[in-house]
Amino acid sequence: MKENRRLIRNTGLIAIGNISTKLVSFFLLPLYTSILSTAQYGTVDYIISISTFCVPFVTGLMDESMFRFLIDADDQDSRTNIISVAIVISAVGAVIVSVICFGIFALTHNPLILAFLCYVLSAVISTLFSALLRGIGRTDWFVLYNFVTGIITVALNVLFIAVMHWGVYGMLYSFVMAQLLVSIYTAFKIKIWTEFSLRLISYSRVREMLKYSLPMIPNSISWSIVNLSDRLVIMNVLGASASGLYAVAYKFPTLMDTVYGFFYQSWKESSARALKAGNEESFFQSVYVYLINSLFSILILMISFMPLVFHFMVNSSYHSALVYVPILLTATFCSDLSGFFGGIFTAHKNTWILGTTTVWSAIINLALNVLLIKRLGIYAAAFATLLSSYFIYQYRREKVKKMVSLHYPFNKMVVNAWIFGAVLVLFYTGTGVSIGIGCIISLLYSVLLNASILKVIFKRLLRKQI
Repeated sequence: MKENRRLIRNTGLIAIGNISTKLVSFFLLPLYTSILSTAQYGTVDYIISISTFCVPFVTGLMDESMFRFLIDADDQDSRTNIISVAIVISAVGAVIVSVICFGIFALTHNPLILAFLCYVLSAVISTLFSALLRGIGRTDWFVLYNFVTGIITVALNVLFIAVMHWGVYGMLYSFVMAQLLVSIYTAFKIKIWTEFSLRLISYSRVREMLKYSLPMIPNSISWSIVNLSDRLVIMNVLGASASGLYAVAYKFPTLMDTVYGFFYQSWKESSARALKAGNEESFFQSVYVYLINSLFSILILMISFMPLVFHFMVNSSYHSALVYVPILLTATFCSDLSGFFGGIFTAHKNTWILGTTTVWSAIINLALNVLLIKRLGIYAAAFATLLSSYFIYQYRREKVKKMVSLHYPFNKMVVNAWIFGAVLVLFYTGTGVSIGIGCIISLLYSVLLNASILKVIFKRLLRKQI
């Protein structure tokens, strides 16, 4: 029960801390699609996707390793040792990528190279600070760090894109400046120099942290490849405009994944603590059922209401992207469930499974993209993402059986399948009546599916009012 409360509390705090930064691009979608052309938006998404792919190589995923090892740190020297190792390894990676980018810029004189470098470096700094703040137990500063970053990003987006008309560069540099400004302030606020010492760095700690983080790089970059291969193939075969349409369609699944990400960050900590306490079996099972119920509800609700939301949020020149959203939402549902299994693997410190399973998923995604893109167009990228995500979910589900026994009630599974099929048919029918019926069905079923947890929430709310 204690770990359940910790999971819920941390999920809420992480949501508050991340919601402003993670959802900022979604809520700025009307601004982006009204001012930027499909080609411009496709270019920005292309650069951000490549940057996301590169960041794990630059940091060696020291942010993940630092957070995991800080949880087990027993004294100040151990904490300083862990933080120092993470900073030094990340700094070395930052120097290497900077030299490479300046070399490419000297040959091409393309200013987008410098924008790309700035985006990568700011992302590296931001991920390290987020992991550090959570690792040392300063969740309050973590919340504030991310919230302020989001506010500044919104302000700079409006200034650079709507007022100064910087286009692609305005969108990129607004993220860069926001992350750097808040990181500099945070560095002085927590006095980062007191948490760093080259003298305390030990070879054994470097080896231990790398042993944990390096197998996770294939996992991290393979997820990036899954996303990046779609953009690469679409950009080079169908053009920047098609890439822009696909990027807009992907914004809504990204929103779903962002909400899940709040839970996942907390889940990695809670799963490790439950394993240490020896009560993981019942805890994992209860969380597994509640998670499927919640994610499935989000899935059918988003599909049902998508025609209404899409036409309200997105400029008419992007409306043809609507048909790809349900496919990508379903893919996100599968990848989020596989992420739940990933939390169990990291709790057991078995990070090799994460890398191998995601590599195969990336290979499947890329192969399907190349084979089908000319025949199916943007649909090929959407279905490739769905099939590769479903593969990794099934593969990890089999692997996790060796660690813990998890099951979802069969009768619920059957009903879920029928409801999902009905919602899809109503969505693609596309009439006002069918959309309305879909919304009603998804709302009622979501309430029914999550009735037990909703009762607990309402009871606690009533107690507070009394």
